[in-house]
Amino acid sequence: MKAIDLFAGAGGLSLGLQNAGWDVVAAVEVDKYAVATHHANFPRSQSIRCDVRDVDWSKFKDIDLVAGGPPCQPFSVSGKQLGHQDMRDMVPEFVRIVSEVQPAAFIMENVKGLAMVKFKDYLDKAIADMKALGYNVSHTVLNAADYGVPQFRERLFIVGLREGEFTFPDPTHGPGRENPWVTVSDAINDAPLDAPNMAKVVYCKNPILRKSPNAGMLVNGKGRPLNLNMPSLTIPASAGGNRTHIIDRDNVLFNYHASLMNGGTSRSGIVAGCRRLTLRECARIQGFPNSFGFIGPKSKQFSQVGNAVPPLLAEAVCRSVREQVEEQVLQVA
Repeated sequence: MKAIDLFAGAGGLSLGLQNAGWDVVAAVEVDKYAVATHHANFPRSQSIRCDVRDVDWSKFKDIDLVAGGPPCQPFSVSGKQLGHQDMRDMVPEFVRIVSEVQPAAFIMENVKGLAMVKFKDYLDKAIADMKALGYNVSHTVLNAADYGVPQFRERLFIVGLREGEFTFPDPTHGPGRENPWVTVSDAINDAPLDAPNMAKVVYCKNPILRKSPNAGMLVNGKGRPLNLNMPSLTIPASAGGNRTHIIDRDNVLFNYHASLMNGGTSRSGIVAGCRRLTLRECARIQGFPNSFGFIGPKSKQFSQVGNAVPPLLAEAVCRSVREQVEEQVLQVA
């Protein structure tokens, strides 16, 4: 069954599609480095560098699935949340492409922010537009950690089927489930050697305290010390510098936080014994295999990793869509 990947980035969703049994015949992306990365990892797919608004979608009438994650910045809690007023809002374009291609199914992925009360009217209209095209539409927020990704990362998925109501896959990992969460240690302990991240871990001059050492601000930048025995905090697209999360094997920052909470004095200078995640460690935490390479300046490679849909989460959803579409085809036959 054939699929196209819109706003494909480096190919996290494409990898999930491929591993779930879909033939990704084409992927569209505007960033030249992400397109190069996609082409290198999916040589059988047509990696198209352009704006989705500039594609003749009539060429893809035989496609079974339209998938993609429109830019999330209009709805991200870390941005201005301008929604439809943001020029990067491509949700209407996704709906238009589905209307032109008329696939058996579609999968749209975005940040959890799009499901917030602030954007309820916007999301409701988008779903209504999708239903008007003849699809049964289901949506929910899934946490990547619940599907074997060593990272807490919540994402909204909207799935439309021509026939039948879509059922999202049950979580497979976490407390009370068949498998425990995959931890940071599980992800990075056997990660290949990589160039060290040169961004220093420096004590904040005026630390901002919260109950958790992963909130507030103990060091410069937005990177946080990770609990090695739990899934990671979300890997951001802005990683690479002082927004990259921190490996603190000796619990230096956790102990420092406890000291400050008990009235201890603040420190200055470089934090001894701590370092920032490498690119490959970030990729492992996202769920990319070691064989998946990234192309471009290091900052672009970090953003490709952070912008990606975790492949294991994508695979779980894409496999369920394929199975349910195939079931409907068999019933019709």
